[in-house]
Amino acid sequence: MNIQTVATKLLLKLPQPILNKLMRSVPKNNKNIKNNEKPWHLKGNWAPVEKELEVQNLEVIGDIPKEISGKYIRNGMNPVSGYSDHWFFGNGMLHSVEIENGKASYKNKYVRTPYFENDMGMMEGSFDLKASPANTHVIRHADKILTLEEAHFPWIVNDDLETVGSHDFEGKLNGPMTAHPRICPETNELLFFGYQMMKKPYLTYHRVSADGELIQSEEIDIPRPVMMHDWNITRNYVIFMDLPLVFDLDQAVSGSDPFGFRPECGARLGVMPRDGSNKDIKWIDINPCFVFHPMNAYEEDNKIILHVCRQNKAMVGGMDEIYGGKDTTGKLWKWTIDLDAETCKEEQIDDAACDFARVDDRLTGLKAKNGYAMAIDENAKTLTFGQFLYKFNLEKNTRTDHDLGDNVFGGEPVFVPKSKDSSEEEGWVMAIVFDDNIKKSKLIIVDVENFDKKPVCEVILPQRVPFGAHGSWLSN
Repeated sequence: MNIQTVATKLLLKLPQPILNKLMRSVPKNNKNIKNNEKPWHLKGNWAPVEKELEVQNLEVIGDIPKEISGKYIRNGMNPVSGYSDHWFFGNGMLHSVEIENGKASYKNKYVRTPYFENDMGMMEGSFDLKASPANTHVIRHADKILTLEEAHFPWIVNDDLETVGSHDFEGKLNGPMTAHPRICPETNELLFFGYQMMKKPYLTYHRVSADGELIQSEEIDIPRPVMMHDWNITRNYVIFMDLPLVFDLDQAVSGSDPFGFRPECGARLGVMPRDGSNKDIKWIDINPCFVFHPMNAYEEDNKIILHVCRQNKAMVGGMDEIYGGKDTTGKLWKWTIDLDAETCKEEQIDDAACDFARVDDRLTGLKAKNGYAMAIDENAKTLTFGQFLYKFNLEKNTRTDHDLGDNVFGGEPVFVPKSKDSSEEEGWVMAIVFDDNIKKSKLIIVDVENFDKKPVCEVILPQRVPFGAHGSWLSN
């Protein structure tokens, strides 16, 4: 019986100190298991690395464009003990590639939260909002670099990736923060939500001013606790996705997997003015599905256009099957919400299996011509990154492929503009990829105007970077 099952069975019966003591007595570190007995998220390039390094003057194949100045930071799961019960539960490790004057340096560090210091398990850490694994995303807002995971407070790190501390917006945040906040490019507001599984409100919306002050928090009424990993914003609205990946407490207490895909519960999108409240939401029904990651959303007259990586189902075999087969792998869809009719038109745009979708961050919530995503192997039984990056023309509904090469596996594509004022057609896409031919990780830089051509350069990293989650480009 693993930690997750022990915790959920006893969750409602034991005081927290007793539960913590019990869970610490359950062996978690199992470094000596044979490789073929390890779960998929501890094998190959999913496996954690042990060293925290700082290396200057990295090997570069090609030339780094002189206009690029800043650092790319990517977050991901890296269990400090060498073992975790699930990919989601590994400790957060940041990998940074800093570029200046055509040269690159590398640094990686753990985010040192109570979750790291005490080597906690999933449910044990969930009792304390400060005990975040901080393992999913990293952003910069109001001069703070925030490391994020969706069940706890964010944690601040400095420019050297040293952990500063947890961040509750001067005591105004009293619940979790999503790993996918949005920064409005026009107002520089930080918009986010938090969802909870064990108690109401299951969903809360928050708005933070450009200078970092939490100025609005609104409880949102949804009928049941669901996993709401991501969402959308536009110039005037936020859009919640109430989709039927449902947390079932009875199943958790009985020892079964706590999450289940329940299409009979329906699916809907909640459109709310950015400064609105629960009473202002329009809930619009859609066909049951799940979306881990949307690409973007924008307004057009009385309509809202969303592009999302839509899955027919999710976690049908429980949490161990994040993705697995055609039904549980995303494809690019376009949703058109008619705000007057309160309806949504649903169209599939492309048939390539993909996820980890992004646009130029300067166009978040605004109309973007281009979107980017990473290929996912839809024939694999577990989450398997593919050998392509995709560029989608969202106006013409066309796709351009960047082939990483045989036995090279991708990562989330992040757009880097040529200059502050350049168009979305002028810039590069960065991604950390793993080249299994040489057993090394590389930061590739691809010209967006020549997306189907070879990268303009490859930065060879000094150690393997495990497959991870999300990252951001922090310009100088």
